[in-house]
Amino acid sequence: MIRKIGITVVALLLFGATVFVLSYTRFRSEQLDALVSASLVADTAAGQIEYQLTGDSDSVLLFLHGTPGGYDQAPSMPGFRVLAPSRPGYLRTPLNVGITPEDQARAYVALLDTLDIDKVVVMGASGGGPSSIFFAAAYPERTQGLIAMEAVSQKIELLANPIFMKTDFLLWTTLTLLDTVMGAEGVVGLLVPDPAIQQLILEDPEKTESMTGLLWSLWPISQRNLGQQNDVIQFARLNLPSQTITVPTLILHGTDDINVPYRQSQQLVAQIPGAILHTIEGGDHMMPFSHSEEVERVVEQFVIGLGIDRGE
Repeated sequence: MIRKIGITVVALLLFGATVFVLSYTRFRSEQLDALVSASLVADTAAGQIEYQLTGDSDSVLLFLHGTPGGYDQAPSMPGFRVLAPSRPGYLRTPLNVGITPEDQARAYVALLDTLDIDKVVVMGASGGGPSSIFFAAAYPERTQGLIAMEAVSQKIELLANPIFMKTDFLLWTTLTLLDTVMGAEGVVGLLVPDPAIQQLILEDPEKTESMTGLLWSLWPISQRNLGQQNDVIQFARLNLPSQTITVPTLILHGTDDINVPYRQSQQLVAQIPGAILHTIEGGDHMMPFSHSEEVERVVEQFVIGLGIDRGE
């Protein structure tokens, strides 16, 4: 009897493991296909650059994603076409397209030229900060305004990835189990340490969905590793020409950000003549989600001040 029970348990475990692996295999195939089908790859003077361009406005927002990331982390921006490249080393943009922030800024100009786009508002989020700042400094004739969203702007040692982000399978397993066992609370809790901020997100279904989407957008981490490793190297020796920026600049940052400390934006606003720093008290690195209404209002006011015709 005991032997039969043991055999049954082993059989059930093997069956469960098989189903789990098959589920991952199907997920991987579907997600990789979706990532490829939702973007294009442009042949530019700097090399091949993956991008997504959405919307039909004449005005363009160039969105530069964080670390790790890709074109798939771009936000919507009413009144703009949103141009979201995968920065070098992320997804289908080779690292050799631009290793330094300066090289990456040059690559963005090459992409704009290829797409016949004259000027943009550039938004650098988190790890997209350095190349957005360099873009605004080096190409003011192509820059209508700069928005630095909790941006890396000074030297920084990036935090190491947690264990669950070491491999594609481990990341999928962690997120799947969290979603199955704990639901949205588990997913949000993984990114947001403060219970009060967690509640701000969980009480709003749209914020919760956006946060969950951001976490899943880290997959596949294997196709973002080269870019992340390069960011670690570049950010540790950062020296940006922020003082030379002449375009209108908006800086947004939360005071409780432990990923990119708030003091980085305090230094940045002192470096850029005429820059505006909007501080979100108690906001952490997820403040674009937890405080989305405030962020959207401030960005909207800034864009209106630029006098850009967004065809609304």
